[in-house]
Amino acid sequence: MAKQKGRKLLVKIKSATEYDVLCGLTTKTLTINNEEIDVTTADCEDPDNAMWSEVLDSVKRVSLSGNGISKKDDAEATLAEIAMSSPPVAELQIIVPNFGMFEAAFFVQSSEFGGEQTGGVTFSLSAASTGPVTFTREEAA
Repeated sequence: MAKQKGRKLLVKIKSATEYDVLCGLTTKTLTINNEEIDVTTADCEDPDNAMWSEVLDSVKRVSLSGNGISKKDDAEATLAEIAMSSPPVAELQIIVPNFGMFEAAFFVQSSEFGGEQTGGVTFSLSAASTGPVTFTREEAA
């Protein structure tokens, strides 16, 4: 897989009719978490044997965080409206270049705006999947 520029990792938020890129995000992190259940038991035939940890698949979660400079566009307005709604759930697409696309409903945990006197307005986003996440692998060119 060829190396890709970080700016090509896109986060899109669904508005009324389409997905709009949250273009102002300058840093983006997608995390896939898997919780495990420890089911380790002793060897009944020889309890003196070493025990090996055994785990079962449990809860899955995809989370997203990002920071950037506000562009005051429709995508940011959609994010703010969703963050203020109840429940604060946004339909998001996260596109990882040369890899694929993650798509799901995400619970918006926080949406922040800030600024320093001599800088631009910044914003940040923190969200976690609420339900199954669809992954579509990008086909090799």
